[in-house]
Amino acid sequence: MQIATVGGDQPWICTVYYVVDGALNLYWLSLPNRRHSQEIAHHQKVAAAIVMKQDQPVVGVQVEGDAEEVTSGTIIARVMEKYAAKYDMGKEFYANFLEGKNQHKLYRIKPRMFVLFDELDFPEEGRIEWWP
Repeated sequence: MQIATVGGDQPWICTVYYVVDGALNLYWLSLPNRRHSQEIAHHQKVAAAIVMKQDQPVVGVQVEGDAEEVTSGTIIARVMEKYAAKYDMGKEFYANFLEGKNQHKLYRIKPRMFVLFDELDFPEEGRIEWWP
């Protein structure tokens, strides 16, 4: 997933590994000293893009929302279990994260709007907006 942030009047984009929960919130791990993490600390409005199919016809999802660092231990535990399973990172990484032994923080985008760009399944519409 690519995340676009803004600092001052300059946008920035980065690529992260992510997981999604049942409420369609998007989560990723990052170091707090990374540019996107610092910008989120000052300006929570972000955009994200997820490529679902890279060749023609194109399929992808764009997201507009608010990002924040997750501090709830309950949410961190639930999301980190999904993250470790999805990326086969092993129990050691999961345990170290929960115990605060590494420097990564968990971040979340709460989506306000999704845009599905799907030339495969919706060739006539192509672009479909949805507000959760």
